[in-house]
Amino acid sequence: MRSIKRILPILLLAAFAAACGKAPAEAALKASDTALEAARPQVEKFVPAEWKSLSDESAAARAEFEKGNYKEALTAAQGLLPKIQAAVTAAGARKQELTASFEGMKASLPATLDALGKQLEAYAAMKKLPAGLDKATVTAAQADLPNVTQAWGEATTAFESGDLMKAVDSGMAVKGKVEAMVKTFMPTATAQAPPAS
Repeated sequence: MRSIKRILPILLLAAFAAACGKAPAEAALKASDTALEAARPQVEKFVPAEWKSLSDESAAARAEFEKGNYKEALTAAQGLLPKIQAAVTAAGARKQELTASFEGMKASLPATLDALGKQLEAYAAMKKLPAGLDKATVTAAQADLPNVTQAWGEATTAFESGDLMKAVDSGMAVKGKVEAMVKTFMPTATAQAPPAS
């Protein structure tokens, strides 16, 4: 009986310490969960690898809490907050990068597509084509140009709706096709670059 009386205060103290540890850990987990959910739209979209890493770390912190490892859960949850902020910053930088990339294409591709269309029409009207070109090649390019133009329109629509990843991916595909067509049908446009100022 005496031994129980001696042990009981120790057990109560341990229980109290555990209870004290649980509350801060739970609060930290809630704070990290709230921050993670707020960051999700940007982070998941623009830096998906970082989103997965943060989600995995959050789940691991929650698992420690469920096992009663409150100290470990607290440390993990507190460590998540600066990582979430860093991911938000990275997502913002990626968004700016994608926007700038598409704006660059938007500044040149429409005019180039228009110039290609006019050049192909001119070739189609010629009785004798320049060396390296034939009627079939010109006809095939004329048939393909509306598809390329449509693809650019879809990329622009994606950009305007906020789907930057799709817009840039589609835009880059269009850019590649346009550059190949320019090389074939407008060689002087690439050979005669303006002199450096």
